[in-house]
Amino acid sequence: MTDLSAAISTPNYLPPKPVDLDTIEKAISDLLRALGQQDKPDVMAQTPRRVAELYAETINPGGFDIEPDFTVFENPGMNDLILVNDVHYVSMCEHHLAPAFGVAHLGYVPDATIAGYSKLKKGLNYLARQPQLNERLVVSALDFVEARLKPKGCALILRSVHCCIALRTNAPSQETVTVADFRGVMREDRHRNQLWASALAEKPAFLGR
Repeated sequence: MTDLSAAISTPNYLPPKPVDLDTIEKAISDLLRALGQQDKPDVMAQTPRRVAELYAETINPGGFDIEPDFTVFENPGMNDLILVNDVHYVSMCEHHLAPAFGVAHLGYVPDATIAGYSKLKKGLNYLARQPQLNERLVVSALDFVEARLKPKGCALILRSVHCCIALRTNAPSQETVTVADFRGVMREDRHRNQLWASALAEKPAFLGR
């Protein structure tokens, strides 16, 4: 197979931003005081830096400080649907800065090139690991795939659980938010229905799952 990635343009899609740990630490200290926690010396001494480091790792995690390589290969003759299911990702709700945990299901019909499977997951996590909306993430991720792969069609289903819902209802939350977008030939019923069925189906037990 031939690596065609160098021939594909790589526009700049929402890259991780520089992180200032000291400014975050000070802001968290101010927040804790505003929340009435100033009488807890251990919290005031340790928590601001821990939170700053956690946010830095979430917003700009190791391995995602630059846009990931997206290796593609010459299509060996595939003319039908390729599915990549159960791609786990972590994001941060930009409305409340609370984590969201999701599972993505991607389908595409290739044209001249096919994608390395791990690159699809890395590309999604690169876009997800910042304050984000699912609605923007699904669009950005498909833009990312289309620009590099130029498929006949592609689609993405994101299903996620949001901690902000649990925090605001004062109870464990398993409400699932589902967002989807279909492009090109993936809008055809035969492809659309197959991706939805695959995303919602009971999964086989791989690797001891």
